[in-house]
Amino acid sequence: MTTPAPDPSAAPPVAPSPLERTATGYGARSGPAVPRNPVMVTGLAVLSGFGRGTEPLLKQAFDGAHAFHPVRRFGTRSDHHGIAAVYEDAGPLLDELATAIDLACSTAGLDSPRHGTTPLYLAVQQDHEEYRRNTVDPHTGGARRSASVLAERCGLSAKRVYTNACTASSTAVAEAASAIAHGDTDRAVVASGYLVDPDGYGIFAAGAMSDDGHIRPFSAHRRGLLLGDAVGAIVLESQDAAQRSAAQPLARLAGWARTGDAYHMCRPHPDGTGMARAITTALTRAGVAPDAVDYVNAHGTGTVHNDAAESAALHRALGTHASQVAVSSTKSVHGHALEAAGMLELIITVLALDQGRLPVNAGFLEADDACTLNLVLNPPQTTTTPRYALSLNAAFGGANTALVVAQP
Repeated sequence: MTTPAPDPSAAPPVAPSPLERTATGYGARSGPAVPRNPVMVTGLAVLSGFGRGTEPLLKQAFDGAHAFHPVRRFGTRSDHHGIAAVYEDAGPLLDELATAIDLACSTAGLDSPRHGTTPLYLAVQQDHEEYRRNTVDPHTGGARRSASVLAERCGLSAKRVYTNACTASSTAVAEAASAIAHGDTDRAVVASGYLVDPDGYGIFAAGAMSDDGHIRPFSAHRRGLLLGDAVGAIVLESQDAAQRSAAQPLARLAGWARTGDAYHMCRPHPDGTGMARAITTALTRAGVAPDAVDYVNAHGTGTVHNDAAESAALHRALGTHASQVAVSSTKSVHGHALEAAGMLELIITVLALDQGRLPVNAGFLEADDACTLNLVLNPPQTTTTPRYALSLNAAFGGANTALVVAQP
């Protein structure tokens, strides 16, 4: 009997990790099981360049009205026009995070007696000034101290801190959801914040920042990204816990995954292999077929390499459905919020499913052959039967995350 030759296109099986099991190849012939305990989003709060709350997002971001204007928070380089999506009335970051956490807990009906056993998953940037002074204790200082302060202030138990750049908050959401799905906790609070600062601005002004005052994701002639403020918090609960507390779920977090391709220090793999694997794994974990996805909130930074690679990833993971599913990058209106990007975009995705409206991919000029996607270009885009949406993020070093959001 002749032994069949192995399929060279199939990836070898990967052993499961505590967070995720990686699907074999891109066809998801095997992979993570559907979560045992459904994970519900029961509360949220947000601040963006549009202002505090969801109402400004619904009023402007969903219609493609951007929040970019000259920065007055600090001095900027004139050759990049000093533009960002900054909310000028924002207070200190820790204060804004505490406000968001308290409001998210309040909307979830999470009372004080249950706070103390609820873990906090926090995604923030390290304090650059502390590092310049060389005063950071690696065990208790920096972002870890921020988590401890917030946990004490909001009556939560400090759990984990994430500083892994543009996938920080989506990674925090994935790990909190995993803990709930596996019965390690009934609920968790995930919070993240970034307020545009001179350090972050200076880094991206060195080569990745748009010089025409717009982010143009997936468009020909795109010229780079712009930064934006974001502070957000969500409450995740198991379905059983939500039912016991009579919480009204806003959405269900059906699947999640994170991958790393380590292709390049900054650029994603041009074939989108890492992001495609994250999408496939998240959909498999959710038990959702690729053609059941109604909307994709893409990472879409408006940079040449990222957008082309993300488009390739969507085609690799979703097949022919990638040309049909509605896609937009809301960074085109609220800017890139770095560590808080995934949180802001997840909240917008939850709102999109709840409202039956799809946010616009603003700034588009003309089609790019490297980004053949069904972009949401004209408001109002509505979907009559929204079922599932993807929220995608990527970061330097080849990190990728995918979250599957469903109607509750």
